[in-house]
Formats: sequence, structure tokens, C-alpha cells
Amino acid sequence: MALTQDTGTLINNMLNGDVRSLSRLMTLVEREPDLVPRIMKDVYPHRRPARRVGLSGPPGAGKSTTLGNLIKRGVEAGRKVGVLCIDPTSPLTGGAILGDRIRITEMFPADKVFIRSVASGDSLGGLAAATKLHALLLEAAGCDLVLIETVGLGQVGYDITDVAETFILLVVPESGDTVQILKSGIIELADIVVVNKADRDGAGEIAETLRLSFMEPRHGWSIPVIMSVAREDKGTDEIMDALKRHLFYLREDGRLASFRSPDHDFINAVSFFIKRTLNREFLATHPVFKSFHEKIMCGDMDPYSAAAIAMNTILGQEKQ
Repeated sequence: MALTQDTGTLINNMLNGDVRSLSRLMTLVEREPDLVPRIMKDVYPHRRPARRVGLSGPPGAGKSTTLGNLIKRGVEAGRKVGVLCIDPTSPLTGGAILGDRIRITEMFPADKVFIRSVASGDSLGGLAAATKLHALLLEAAGCDLVLIETVGLGQVGYDITDVAETFILLVVPESGDTVQILKSGIIELADIVVVNKADRDGAGEIAETLRLSFMEPRHGWSIPVIMSVAREDKGTDEIMDALKRHLFYLREDGRLASFRSPDHDFINAVSFFIKRTLNREFLATHPVFKSFHEKIMCGDMDPYSAAAIAMNTILGQEKQ
């Protein structure tokens, strides 16, 4: 089937439980941004907001094992689980590392768990640009729990908070000096912190330091620090309990309604199309940008001033 062929049939099939159609639609929103409005026009009315949980941490922190434990709990609770594994993009082929998807997929029934590995692309935040669209497709396909595992690149990963209601950050004793952990910008975004591999030396020290740093509630939410040993499925129940408490907090605070509102999706949609449209090829060939080339090359204007004026011109916001 050609990528652009009969999106209506694909959407109907997806709504009726066809996993291949869901996968095909995910590919379409990744590769064919011009089709996104047509697809989402028919998909969006069918979505039912799912519980969205993001998971990140440094390489080797046990994200995939923890993810598997959370999927298991979701299936045991009778939920249909959608999983997005954001893998690092190959700089040569653009492909994603599919190891996580291959290992986890074999553990769960296909009618209960849908898992997709997604290349991070050029997203510095560790989240593929189409991931927000993928989450909406999963919701329309009937998933009521969506788990998103990000690349985990230290201080980047900030855009996970645009698509996940609750963000879990994993750290391990090998993360290094606790002061450096506290300096990490991404930890300021965490709603739940998990110290995995808690059976290793130094885990207690890191956990205690983190607990002391989180003594002051953030917006009324006291960030829990949970000790876990993911490979033995220890600490998973505590994580699930923290997720329930955070969902209750979001509802009471009004943040959940705001997060799930169409207005929130509208802002994300605008951002998506801006990023997709203003790519390198577009910028290199647009006459407005080309007009600044000579000035920059001869030193009459610096690149940053030129870029600001060019963007204002394109967006129709230049000051007269």
C-alpha cells in the first residue's frame, strides 16, 4: 500500500482494532506531515484521554526493565497499554535502535500491548516530533495507558512534559556525585524519582540526598523518591502507587484538565508544523533567507541578527 493511499480505510480499520493500520498511520504522521491534518481530523474525535507516563534516565539506569514491569502491572489491571520507545537515531541511516522493542514485545499479548520503537530524529529533547501524534493515535485505538520511554541523554529530555502527564526519572548509584545529579536540569521536571539498582553501594546516599532536596513541595506536590531493583521487580508497586497519587493531585489541582484540553493539543500542533516546515531545505531555498546570504558572507550583518529579522519577516511580525 502506498504511503498516501486511503487514510480513511486505515483509520476505520484502526478504530476496529487492526494493529497494522495503527502502525501504518504512525508511519504516515512521521513521514508525510502534509497528511497529518487529514488524518487527525478523523482521528481526534475518537480519542479517549489515556493515562500518559514518561520515563527517562541515563543509559544503563534500567529504563527498559522498569518499563516492562510497568507494562505488566497495566496488563494485570486490565488496561490496554500503548508503549512508545524513543530510540537514538542513527546519524548514518536515520534508523532507530530496536533492541528494546524486540525484547519487550515478546513478553506480552499483542491484543493487550502495542509497542513501537521511534527514532528520536533531530529532537534535542529526546522526543520524536511525531510522538505527540502517536499518543493521540494510541488513544483513538483504545489504549488507556500510554508509556513513553525517552532516549535519556542527561539534561535533555525536556519536551517529554508536553506529552506525558507524569514524568518518572530513573537514577542509579553509578550516576556519580550527588551534587551533579542535583544540578541536572531534567531532575527539576521529575514528578517521581526512582533510584534503581538500590542493592548497590551508594544507592541509599543518593536517595537520601534527593529526598532532602525535595522536602519543599513543588506546586503542592511532594516528589517521592523510590528505591527499586527493577530486574527483581522490586519497587514497582511503590511506583504504581506514586502514579495514582500524582494523578489524584493533577485532578485536584486542575492541571490534568488543562493538559488534556484541545487548546493544549492546538499549541503542540502549531509547534509540530513550525518544526516540520522550517527545516534546513526550506531555509536554504527561501528567498527571504537567501537575501541575507550576501550580507552575512561579507560581514555586513551577523548571522543571529539576520536570522531574527528573517524569521520576523516570514511570520509577518517585523516591526515597521
